[in-house]
Amino acid sequence: MKLSLISAISENGIIGSGLDIPWSVKGEQQIFKAMTFNHWLIVGRKTFESMGALPNRKYAVITRSQLTSNNKDILYFTSTDEALSKLATLTDHAFVSGGGEIYKSLINKADTLHISTIHKEIDGDVYFPSIPKGYQKVFEQDFSSSIDYTYRIWKKIK
Repeated sequence: MKLSLISAISENGIIGSGLDIPWSVKGEQQIFKAMTFNHWLIVGRKTFESMGALPNRKYAVITRSQLTSNNKDILYFTSTDEALSKLATLTDHAFVSGGGEIYKSLINKADTLHISTIHKEIDGDVYFPSIPKGYQKVFEQDFSSSIDYTYRIWKKIK
């Protein structure tokens, strides 16, 4: 199964303030919507509860609690390894989409990183991990918006 990671990050590494995304950048969320449409998203429970179930997506929610769902598009797991194992039987591609602890635990396993850098220093308390060695930038595009941003794609070097 191909594993991609997708996130927007401020210049100083912030991805969140509590359960909120501490910025609103016109157009940037369109990348997330387009890339994740009809895909499985791997998210932490708090991230899932704050964003809710977006249409046309399926969720592998990581939680320490023993939760279940009657919705076939929402599965709960107690570890990222358990989620990856099950998703490998359900799909050929999944997206890691937050929060901070989930990114940290899966960034080294991702084949592709889709990172939007928000060109502003933001106050917050949830940080994105550093991009590990072994990834190469293969695409970059700048966007002018309410806050300018740059979208980059990083591929793991095989």
